[in-house]
Amino acid sequence: MPGKLKVKIIAGRNLPVMDRSSDTTDAFVEIKLGTVTYKTDVCRKTLNPQWNSEWYKFEMEDAELQDEPLQIRLMDYDTYSANDAIGKVYLNLNPLLLPSSLVVSQDYSNLPNNQVKGLTISGWLPVYDTMHGIRGEVNIVVKLDLFEDFNRFRQSSCGIQFFSSSMIPEGYELKAIHGFVEELVFADDPEYQWIDKIRTPRSTNEARQTLFFKLNGQVKRKIGLKVLDIGANSVVGYKQCFDLEGECGVVVRGLGTAVTLDPITSLEFQETKREPSPLCRRSSDSDISVVPRGNSLVITDKPNKPIPAVRPTEPLDMGEYPFLTLTKYPAGFIQHIGGVVSARAVKLLGVDEAETRDSWWTELRLEVRSHARALACNAVIAYSEHTTVWDDVCILSASGTAAVISQNPNIKQMDNDETGCSIYHIPYNEASHPFRMKLSKCLQCKNGKVGEILLSTADLMDGSNVDGKGSLIQASVTRVKRECKGEMNAKEVSDALPFIEYELHTQLMHRLSSSGCNGIIGLKVEICLGERILVGYATGTGIRLSALPPPLSPTENNDLVGSDEDDIEEELRELDLNSGNKETNIVEVGNDCGGGNVGVPPDGFLISTTQGIPGASAVGLVPVRNLQMFTQIWKAKMCPLPSSASISSQFHRLLQGVYFKLRGMTPCALANLKVKVDLPQPDDLQISVVGMAVGLAEIEKHLNNCNSNIDGIELKMSRVDEESAKNTPTNRPSRKSIHTPPREQRYGVDVTPLCYVPGARISNYLGNLNFFFIRESSCIRESGGLSSFVHGFVAEVLAIVRAHVTAIGGNALISYTMSECYLMNNTHKNQAQCLINVGGDAVFVKYTECNV
Repeated sequence: MPGKLKVKIIAGRNLPVMDRSSDTTDAFVEIKLGTVTYKTDVCRKTLNPQWNSEWYKFEMEDAELQDEPLQIRLMDYDTYSANDAIGKVYLNLNPLLLPSSLVVSQDYSNLPNNQVKGLTISGWLPVYDTMHGIRGEVNIVVKLDLFEDFNRFRQSSCGIQFFSSSMIPEGYELKAIHGFVEELVFADDPEYQWIDKIRTPRSTNEARQTLFFKLNGQVKRKIGLKVLDIGANSVVGYKQCFDLEGECGVVVRGLGTAVTLDPITSLEFQETKREPSPLCRRSSDSDISVVPRGNSLVITDKPNKPIPAVRPTEPLDMGEYPFLTLTKYPAGFIQHIGGVVSARAVKLLGVDEAETRDSWWTELRLEVRSHARALACNAVIAYSEHTTVWDDVCILSASGTAAVISQNPNIKQMDNDETGCSIYHIPYNEASHPFRMKLSKCLQCKNGKVGEILLSTADLMDGSNVDGKGSLIQASVTRVKRECKGEMNAKEVSDALPFIEYELHTQLMHRLSSSGCNGIIGLKVEICLGERILVGYATGTGIRLSALPPPLSPTENNDLVGSDEDDIEEELRELDLNSGNKETNIVEVGNDCGGGNVGVPPDGFLISTTQGIPGASAVGLVPVRNLQMFTQIWKAKMCPLPSSASISSQFHRLLQGVYFKLRGMTPCALANLKVKVDLPQPDDLQISVVGMAVGLAEIEKHLNNCNSNIDGIELKMSRVDEESAKNTPTNRPSRKSIHTPPREQRYGVDVTPLCYVPGARISNYLGNLNFFFIRESSCIRESGGLSSFVHGFVAEVLAIVRAHVTAIGGNALISYTMSECYLMNNTHKNQAQCLINVGGDAVFVKYTECNV
């Protein structure tokens, strides 16, 4: 499908002074796409040039439009020397390639014309330089005309829409789930190529940025081709990762879930909201306890004719790997949860073929699949992959939650579905299991059997009964290793991994006990590798499920730890390795505590690592339209090497900083908290935290204004919860709600890691954006120190992201992720370099008149 791209350069503003004699700039613009380059006229002696150029035209195949970013470089013209670079703009053209049939909108009257057509990008975009940051702005207009081409051997995947959202996008109806899709591409890293013996910072950084933008496009195009082959039209739960392997090169990986989506018309959307299904209760757009959805998950052959439900033992027709990357599912889709399954591998780098990396991931995925089958489950939900690299050793990790899923959520599988507890009943046969667990009858239905605890990488399922509010669960383990290279280093790491996982799970069990919880949702476990140390860390949200046995109190737990070993052995049943399924790894979790907790958040704060805040109604609060995303990055030398206690202490210190800065928003909820631990240099420890602060207000103040619901129960029917909250005044924050959110349309661009915008309805999904920026400086002390350098860079990245969202007609970026934040510094040379990869879904939202 060939296309004609037209670009017009309108003007520039606030450009830097490049000519010191006149304090002005002689600016011109280079426009490059693929191998074709155009130049504008030179606009002399001004910092606010007006070009108003002609249309520059590029004719190329849509495959090239997907792979190549449009590069706009601003230069300062010099007569007697080389032209000086001012900065560049990288423009992703994929939003222009989306078909109009996939751009859903319930109200076109309030949208600009270019957004409805989806074929124009226009606006002021920041000009970015890797050495100086943002250096002014440039106003451009980009249009695309595609010509129909019925080439059956095409190499493009135009029309496939990508969603970073970890739930079914609002305003779409799910027609079919086709399964797991993934792709990776490999390339040499310009930072380490042999030609750069004498490194020039700006040219090397720009070469890397250009390469990363191209690899981003290639991965999406190749995944899109796979999606077309299996008959789908979208990818949800899309995740993209950059694996920097040093001298070996760079690997860009993408993974997601291929689905078929249909837009819901305005009438259908309103009818769905007005008459919710009893099995799939709808929530208000601002409800943070139950994540809002735009549709019910119903898959049918014909209208009103459901597909037969899948039995637990029946394999799903979802390709080789029945993996789903979504973390939030409609009620009825998940029948049973088996537990967390994971696999890890240690590999020695040095081979530069992408096929080798593919084979590595194939091994891990097969192992995860076998673990899920051992638990009598037919799918793995909330699936994710992660790598960590140091020198020539790479640790690959894959994890998810084994579950039994149904392709038709409207068919009741058990008689006790009304209680919402059947999802936590074990799906496997106790007699055929390879290890023995302490099981008990479900406390809700008194029928099925449940385990003592529940671990899940997914969000809380709709309809689940939770006692009290959720709490943050954190654990960290460090293990010192010898300094060695090659195979000896890989063996050292491989031998230490089982012990790290053992200690991590031991700590998690005690965190659950001390916090009075019996389950963890949104669990994330990752391993970091350094020169002399291995770090394992885990974060999640602790909850108390009504269906599971009550957790041991801290006193009872201490008594158990201090009791005689012979008495404990009598209570525990022995492991029988000669019976049951053999496809599962066995890790016995002890009772040693180890490490320290991150502490209880101060009054007025609720905290969660998931999209929602479990138990928000337990303290009588409801979210309001008062939003603030936060990013905290901490890095320091750790001498001696960091310990488990020091990591937990620094994490707690980071959170204390967040609490202090957000004290004016209390009461508020910190939702979707994402923690990342890195070891970028020897003896260095880096911790980053990203999350969304959402203001809370008392429920009774909004009962008469909004017909919302909290935790799946309508507010107008929540008087019981209201009374119970009044009877427990110690659980309610003492500070009254001070939020006064605007009733009119908000200005600017909201950026949120949530899959929705509280207090708003998504009208359009305008495309998936992914950015990779590099910032380098040789004057760290003069610019305010390392902290000022990093957080200033993050602020610049967010400013660029907001400008690009505005240019394609959006006013919000949802599902925001910062998947890479790699910081290196040399204190003695006063130098630092930071690499950041961010992305999300650009959307246009319409804010509701109600404050919640």
